[in-house]
Amino acid sequence: LTMLGKAHEFFQICDLEGKGFITRQDMQRLHLELPLSLEELEKVFVTLDADGNGSLTPKEFTTGFSEFVSCIGLYSYSILSTSIKKHFILTTVSDDEDEEFQFSNLMDRLGAKKILDDESDVKQLWLQLRKDEPHLLSNFEEFLVRIFSQLQEADNEKNELECALKKLV
Repeated sequence: LTMLGKAHEFFQICDLEGKGFITRQDMQRLHLELPLSLEELEKVFVTLDADGNGSLTPKEFTTGFSEFVSCIGLYSYSILSTSIKKHFILTTVSDDEDEEFQFSNLMDRLGAKKILDDESDVKQLWLQLRKDEPHLLSNFEEFLVRIFSQLQEADNEKNELECALKKLV
């Protein structure tokens, strides 16, 4: 897809009701899926809201999003887009669904299976928090998102360096 196409696709993901614009509330729905706090999402919204009217038109969104994606690179967009799509395509996991499915779903969203040989320690912490401190579970999951994102970036940099070294040799 072109940058414009990707921005349009992302706009549609954010505009679930098909209103033709995105509100602050639409943006805040992404809080649980993105490694951004509500305050950071608010800053993104305010930055994109060029005319300050409290809603993002497709043009405002596309222009701002294109600049943003150019800065972070297409790889980061790919992760972001996949994460958001999975969030909205899969129904929100309810408390009565089995823990194994929930944990496996989380690990899939993070791409952890490519990075971790053994998920047992992470799973043990996740289950303990879910049982004893459920109000902290979202913080732990946000932490995992950030960690796995940084690990993936480091792996990409390593691969780029290896490729550059091979060209020199």
